[in-house]
Amino acid sequence: MNRGRRPMMRSSSGIGLVFALCLLSAAGTPVLAQDPLSPRLQIGINLLPAVIAANNGLAKFTENDSLPIYFVYLENNHIAELLNRSIDRIGEIKQRQLDARAISLEELLARDIAPMSTIFVAEPLVDRLGELIEYSKARRALLFSPFKGDVDRGVASGFHVTDRVRPLVNLETLKQSKIQLKAFFLRIAVKHE
Repeated sequence: MNRGRRPMMRSSSGIGLVFALCLLSAAGTPVLAQDPLSPRLQIGINLLPAVIAANNGLAKFTENDSLPIYFVYLENNHIAELLNRSIDRIGEIKQRQLDARAISLEELLARDIAPMSTIFVAEPLVDRLGELIEYSKARRALLFSPFKGDVDRGVASGFHVTDRVRPLVNLETLKQSKIQLKAFFLRIAVKHE
């Protein structure tokens, strides 16, 4: 009879182990929902202060003015809020306080926000990217996207990854937006013409 109980005991301990693992994974679910940003978003948010600092248009903002930064999303405001918190940790760029906000694409396009500094694409905008590009050009806002192919489609700035990360700029869009970036920044950037 002992032989009959051993498999039962192993089975019970096996069920206990599976149950414990399920509890651990269930307890970890909220943590997974708040995981760090994807690698492209993380690189983008780390590069953003340098891109903003390279904008000669910051001269129009006095030291008393804050720099508005808008993290634009279609549906996922959670990612935009994470990005917002990440940039808030920086506090200021070129001695100007940052005023970062997560905002839906619909809300941004419906408002005539002035002054405008920087717009960060927080999630792929698919068919709506063209609207945001035109909006940013009209308001002379520096539009930044961490998503591959967006600079080719008309976004002013992003980044290019090979063996290292380099800024990526769309010279035509910068010209149409009347945004001038510092010469040293343009020297190190990959240029889309």
